[in-house]
Amino acid sequence: MPTRPEMLVQLEAGLRSRFFASVPKITKTNRQGWAEDQHDLDRLSRALAAYTIVRCCRVDDAVAVGAITDGSDDHGLDALFFDRARGRLVCVQSKFKRTGAAPSQEEVQKTINGLRALRARRFNEFNEAVRNRLDEIEEALETPGIRIELHMSFLGDAMGPHAMDDLNGYAAELNPLSLLFEWHTSGLGVVYNWLALEQAAASVDDQVVLENWAGVNAPRKAVYGQIRAAALAGLVENHGQALFERNIRLYLGTVGVNAAITRTVREAPNDFFYLNNGITIVAESIAQAQGDQRQCTFALTNCSIVNGAQTAGAIATATLDGHLSQEAKLMVTIIEIGGAVGDLEQRITKARNHQNVVRGVDFAALDPNQERLRQELAAAGAIYFYRPSAEAFARRDGAFSLEDAAVALACLRFKARSATELLAAEVARRPRPSNAIDFVTTAKKEIGRLWDQGGVLYSQLFPADLSGVRMYRLVKIYRFIDQILAGSEGAESSYQRRMFFRHGRYFIMAFVAHRSADVIEKPQLELSVEEQALLSRRTNQLSELIYSTSEPLQGYKGYLGIFRNLTDAQPLADTVLQRLAAEDAQSMAQPALPPV
Repeated sequence: MPTRPEMLVQLEAGLRSRFFASVPKITKTNRQGWAEDQHDLDRLSRALAAYTIVRCCRVDDAVAVGAITDGSDDHGLDALFFDRARGRLVCVQSKFKRTGAAPSQEEVQKTINGLRALRARRFNEFNEAVRNRLDEIEEALETPGIRIELHMSFLGDAMGPHAMDDLNGYAAELNPLSLLFEWHTSGLGVVYNWLALEQAAASVDDQVVLENWAGVNAPRKAVYGQIRAAALAGLVENHGQALFERNIRLYLGTVGVNAAITRTVREAPNDFFYLNNGITIVAESIAQAQGDQRQCTFALTNCSIVNGAQTAGAIATATLDGHLSQEAKLMVTIIEIGGAVGDLEQRITKARNHQNVVRGVDFAALDPNQERLRQELAAAGAIYFYRPSAEAFARRDGAFSLEDAAVALACLRFKARSATELLAAEVARRPRPSNAIDFVTTAKKEIGRLWDQGGVLYSQLFPADLSGVRMYRLVKIYRFIDQILAGSEGAESSYQRRMFFRHGRYFIMAFVAHRSADVIEKPQLELSVEEQALLSRRTNQLSELIYSTSEPLQGYKGYLGIFRNLTDAQPLADTVLQRLAAEDAQSMAQPALPPV
C-alpha cells in the first residue's frame, strides 16, 4: 500500500488532471496579493469539493464542478447539490491542506452557522454561486423527508474532538423527531480509495446464444457449443477490454496469426469453426433460458474471456470492413466458477493458455498485485500495462509496461552490497539480503527471470508493499539515466568505452541509486529540474569511477562477460564500494573552508 505522502501525490495528480481545466484560478481584488501556490491550493480545495460531490452523489465531473460554491461569503459551504433521488441536500466543506490538518472548530462553526442561515432562508448573506442554486436549495428545504447531509473532506485522518462535539450538538438540535441532518468525514484514506477504486474494471454481465451445445454439472457447471462470430464481435464492441480483464493478455492487434484469423473469418466463414481453437469464458454464474440443444440463451454474470483474446479481437477487427457471415462460428467453453474461491480461476487461465505460445511475463498478469498497481497509477493519471496489448507496444512518456517496471526496479530499488556483507549474513545464518548486483547481472544475462512469477526475483521486485507512485518514479529515473548513458555510448570513439557504456548500463544505474536515496525516496511522480541535474552529475561521475576501476579486467574478459556474470561483477562492485567509502572518508576529513 502507498504511504501517506504517496497517496497525497496520487490524489493531487488526479484532481489536477480531472478538474483543473474547469476549475480556474479566481482573480479578485482581495486576492491580488496571493502567490501562485496560494491560488494552486485554492483550486485543489475546490477540486476536492467537486470530487466529493462526484463520489457522494454519483454525478459526472461537469455537474459536480457546477455545484462548487467556494469563495467569499460561502459561509463554510464549498459545494451544494440537491440529490433528489436519495432525498438529501448535500453540502461539502473541503480543506486541501498537505499537513493533513482537519477543519478546525472555528471552521466547523462557520459551516454550522452557514447551514443555519441556509435553513432560515437568509440567502442574501451568501455569495452569487450559492444564490445561483436557490431553486434547488428552496425545493430541497420545502420537501418533506429531505435531510441535509454535510461532508467534510480533508487530507488528515480524523476531526478534532471539539469540532465533532459541535457537529453532534447541531445534529441533536435538528433531529429530535426526524433525521434532518447528518454529517460525515472523508479523510485522505477515504478519498484516496475513491480514486483508486474508480480504476477497477467494470463487471461484465451479458447473454450469449449457443448452438449445438451441451453441458456438465459436476464437479462444476460448464457449457460448451458454437457461438456466431458476429455475436462474439458484438460482445467485444459492447464491453471492450473489460471483457478480457482476467486474461493474461489483451488484444495484440493485427499482427501474425491475428491477421490470418481476421482474413479467415471474412473469406472462409464456413471453415472458421474447423480452423480455430475457440475461446474459453469463466463466469461467476450461468443461467439458462428456455431453449433446446439446437439453440439456447445463457445469461453470464461477471464473465471474462480467459483464453481467446486474440481470436475475439481479430473477429471484432474483421467487422470494421462490414458485417460477418452468420455461417462464421467458433467453439466456446463457459465454466461457472462461483465466487472464484481459491486459485481455480488462475488454474483455468494458466492451463488453457499453456496450449499457446506465451511468455513468462504474460502469466505475471495473474498477480492481483499488478492490478492494484495499475489502479493506483491510473488514479494519478499514469498508464501501466501489466498485460501485453497493442497499446503497450507504443512507448509513451506517461505510460510504461511491466517489463519496463521490472528492469527499473532491478536497477534502482536495491542497495549494492559487498561480498563481505553477504558472507557475514551467511555465517550468521541470516537470510541473504537483497543485493543490487544480483539483480543487474540477471537483467543483463536472463532478463526474463525478472518477471517470472514462479521465480525468486519477481516477489522481491513486486512486493505487496510496493506503491504505484514509487514504481512510477523509479521508471522515470531509469529512463532519464538510460538516456544519459545512451548518449555517452554514442559520443565515444573508443570501442572499449562504447562497450563499457553499452553493457555496463544496469551496473552503473545500481550505483547511481546507491548514492541517490535523497532523490529516489521522494514520493513525487515527476523529477524536478534540480533532481535531474543532480542525477546527471552523479551518473557521469560514477561512470568514470566504475570505468577506471574496471579497466584492469579488460586484459582477460570483455565488458559483456563482466557485467552479465556475478563472479566478475561482484568483485568489481566490492572495489567500487571501497573507492566510494575512501572518497567519503576523505571528504569528511577535509577541514571546512573559512567563511568568505
